[in-house]
Amino acid sequence: MSYKKYNWEVIAEDYNSMFLRNYIWVNCFFRYKELFNAPRPLLGIIYNKGNIKYITDLKTWGKTHEHFKKKVLKYPKFIERIIDITDANGKKMSDWTEKSIFKTNLKKLSGTQLAELLRRFAELQEKQSAHGVVLPILDFQGFSFIEQSLKDFLKKHVSKGDYQEYYTVFTSPTKNSFAQDQDLDLLRLMAKYFDNHALMSDLKTKEFSYLEKSYPNFCADLKKHTKKYCWVYFVYDGPEYMEDDFIVFIRDYLEKGIMPSVEIEKHKIERKDLIVKQRKYVDLLKPNKFDLEILKLAGKIIWGKPRRKDYESKSYFHAKKLMKEIGRRLYLSLDQAKSTPFNMIDDGLIHNKKIDTELINSIKSFNVCVPNDNGSVSVLIGKEAKQFSESIVQKTKKNKMQLHPKVIKGDCACAGNSVGTVKVINRSEDMKKMNYGDILVSSATSPSIIPAMKKASAIITDEGGLTCHASIVSREMNIPCVIGTKIVTKVLKDGDRVEVNATNGIVKKLIE
Repeated sequence: MSYKKYNWEVIAEDYNSMFLRNYIWVNCFFRYKELFNAPRPLLGIIYNKGNIKYITDLKTWGKTHEHFKKKVLKYPKFIERIIDITDANGKKMSDWTEKSIFKTNLKKLSGTQLAELLRRFAELQEKQSAHGVVLPILDFQGFSFIEQSLKDFLKKHVSKGDYQEYYTVFTSPTKNSFAQDQDLDLLRLMAKYFDNHALMSDLKTKEFSYLEKSYPNFCADLKKHTKKYCWVYFVYDGPEYMEDDFIVFIRDYLEKGIMPSVEIEKHKIERKDLIVKQRKYVDLLKPNKFDLEILKLAGKIIWGKPRRKDYESKSYFHAKKLMKEIGRRLYLSLDQAKSTPFNMIDDGLIHNKKIDTELINSIKSFNVCVPNDNGSVSVLIGKEAKQFSESIVQKTKKNKMQLHPKVIKGDCACAGNSVGTVKVINRSEDMKKMNYGDILVSSATSPSIIPAMKKASAIITDEGGLTCHASIVSREMNIPCVIGTKIVTKVLKDGDRVEVNATNGIVKKLIE
């Protein structure tokens, strides 16, 4: 197959993404010609027991980058248009999956109808991902188009002493994320019952099953909250949040001594102050047309990227019901159904063919999805997947990196300082080892580890730029954060003591 002729290398790592999503994501780049009249970047995914590596041929990425870069320089509003389209498409997609999948009695549908629903779901996700990846493609080999343009402009027009203030103001969104909406609504719920001291005390130690008997009104409201926001941290593979998960969030507020009504008012004031400052600084800086677009876009991109992913998350939460029904009819578990190629699902649902569960289990454990020039995606398993993966990983490791530095350097996502004990957290199952005040170290954070992030006194990641999850969430939580170190998970381990100077992007390992 044609994928063999390309020069693949690893560009990023992630977690919590199963075969169904990976296959759809790799397919999305075949849409670049029809959607943008742009050359197609070659991207694939290596999946190994929950860990994924994004791979690409950087030469093809570079061609697509140049195409979009020329378009942005000629028409600066192109990026804003992409964000707006992605937001609109995301809402349409999640509305459709809610109506056509989540609120539909799937048991009454034929096998053909279920297969058609899955194809339509994949089509909507592909278009959403295709638009969403335009922004990362504009960031190429260490150069972040919006971030670097903003930095260059501010360094030219703002003093060193004011730089961090201006950078923070322009890169702060003026609209809430879905996660912020959830936080504020939970604070409102908490404020409603805050005078009930017995309840507040029991929330620190008791589970929902106990609370439901003693505080029925509170628990009824919490159930409504859970129904509304259970999908927010689902990502692609869940699980969805339940009442006990949101109680953990309330417990976190109580642990930190947060007064809910004060916190809500603080958010309102900070948002108003931010809007005033942005207008004031624009008037002071007097940017030209291009730089004005960059100043306006910086915060909008930080809002737009997680919003796009949140809509995807919501739709994957809805699709869980579809995959359960497909699994039920084909005598597969949910995980097996999410690891079954579309052609096999068609064979089973429409043509009543026997499903090869041994093949599916192999895919579920370890697979590689790579695109070909003819519009197909090759799914490698077993020995073939292992050989391909090892050759790519070894090639990527040839990039020189210092694995035992005295100082680890990255970029500041949220300013501040902290000293603490390292806990490496990449997946939800890692969170049980996280204590309040620990330093959270991760390859790349995701919504699935939010409870651990709330406990952290600082966050450090391998991956990341202005719009990465760690950058966005650390600011929302006001937690010092260093991103883009490349090597922190290879250098630090659980129990290490470190000093974090996030303002300067520096992490020092302490010797005790």
